[in-house]
Parts: sequence; structure tokens; C-alpha cells
Amino acid sequence: MKKLSDDEFEQRIQHMRELYLENHDKSELKTAMAAKLSFLDRFRSRDNQKARLRRQLSELEIKRCRATLDKKSAQKFDQKLAMKKALFKKLLDERDDD
Repeated sequence: MKKLSDDEFEQRIQHMRELYLENHDKSELKTAMAAKLSFLDRFRSRDNQKARLRRQLSELEIKRCRATLDKKSAQKFDQKLAMKKALFKKLLDERDDD
């Protein structure tokens, strides 16, 4: 099977959405989306966000260490780490405010 580029993949998804909307009642779609969003909200809790950020921080630390060992510039990883740490701190501060 041929690998699709991102643009081709997005076009194919958009085409499938259009076909779905043509063939199905649109009122059903609204209730399905509301149910889907309420389902996803359970996974957007702060604890899950913190766990995800911790994983991302550790992955970035590993990448930064590898770049340092390979004697490459780790500046972009340092910038990403700073942004992720700021997000993590913001989540911790929000928890303290509650």
C-alpha cells in the first residue's frame, strides 16, 4: 500500500467526511459529536494532562541528551523544554488555585 503525504491524507479524510454527511442525517451528527466530546472530556483532566506533559518532558530530555552526546545543537530542545515546563507549572498553579 502506498504511503500518503499529509496533504493527500487530509484530502481523503475531507472527502470521506463529505460523503458521510451526504449519506447521513445531519441531526444525528450533532448528538454524536456531543457524546464524543463528553467522552473526550473525561480524558482531558488535569492529572492526565500532567502525565502527558511529564512524558513529553522526559522524551525531550532524552532527545536533548542525545543531541549533546552527538555534539549537535540542543537549542531547539532547550526551547521546547522551557515551553513544556512553563505549561506544567501553569497546570500545577491552577490546581493550587482550586
